[in-house]
Amino acid sequence: MMYDDALLEKLVSRADDEDCETSLPITIMVGGVIITGAILPRDEWLRQHMSLLSEKSSLTEFAKDFAADMLRHDPETTHIHLTWARIVTGGPAVPIDDYGLLRVPLSEVGAWTIGDLNPIG
Repeated sequence: MMYDDALLEKLVSRADDEDCETSLPITIMVGGVIITGAILPRDEWLRQHMSLLSEKSSLTEFAKDFAADMLRHDPETTHIHLTWARIVTGGPAVPIDDYGLLRVPLSEVGAWTIGDLNPIG
């Protein structure tokens, strides 16, 4: 599905450009799945992934290659980077992983709202 939302792109681009310390809470829908978390600047998302990869001695070289590949790509805003990402279900939200780091192509986001979606009850 191609979804072009200039407002979301501007929001993500601004978060990427500004090296902000605070993350903006957001809830997105991707392929019918609701994901809630916070926008993380692209460079911070990359730094955290490099750190995780570097913790494993067998992946240290890959972490360097990973970073170089990411930095070589066009700086155009094409993805939203999240931290504290959780899948929203009928019950408690399910964490993506221990770190909640998630990268989603903007073209796959079908709906979004500012704010962290917390189940009531």
